[in-house]
Amino acid sequence: MVTSPLYPVVLFRALTSSKSRGASTEIGYLSEMLSNPKISKDLLSPYSRNQDGYFQGIFASGDHLLQNLFLIREHLYPLDIQFSIGIGEIHTPINSIMATEIEGKSIENANFGLSQAPKSGNYLIMHGFSKSLERLMNPSMELLWSSTRNWNQNRLRILNYILQGYSETEISQLLEISERAIYKNIAEAKLGHWKDLILAVEENISRVLKAYQ
Repeated sequence: MVTSPLYPVVLFRALTSSKSRGASTEIGYLSEMLSNPKISKDLLSPYSRNQDGYFQGIFASGDHLLQNLFLIREHLYPLDIQFSIGIGEIHTPINSIMATEIEGKSIENANFGLSQAPKSGNYLIMHGFSKSLERLMNPSMELLWSSTRNWNQNRLRILNYILQGYSETEISQLLEISERAIYKNIAEAKLGHWKDLILAVEENISRVLKAYQ
């Protein structure tokens, strides 16, 4: 039996609060930040603003999926970001320039997930896999997201550099803080465990999607 490919669609919004730069400034900054190759390179269709004012993008697999969300979270710190990952088919042609028009179960699942988000706070959910798989993966993602909710920006940066393969010495030089402070952050926040969990979740997503390619 021939099956249609499934894709992860990421839908997210930055919540307006006293931390915001102002609506017009914020949209401009978001658009500029999301076009940065460091963030856009992993997407089949780069993040674009839809008619509801949310940003959406299409990934080919789970590779770098959660890492990408953590990069966005770092760059938008201290804003609260709410993410929803929708898994499913895409019925419209995939645009490699922007992801303004998406139709199919993937965006439906992403919209459903975002509709369940609380009114405040960071949030991450995924819909579209089997219920048994979601019961396994969503608690892992929620644990990851909620446990890192109160991290400062430097800790987010350290995790992201670790995920990119930088050594402690290199991170120290990039952030211009002592190597001792880097090791302290890694130990206190168990960043090695978070790296392993992020990579494991991404690998599981890719493995399931591969069955539909």
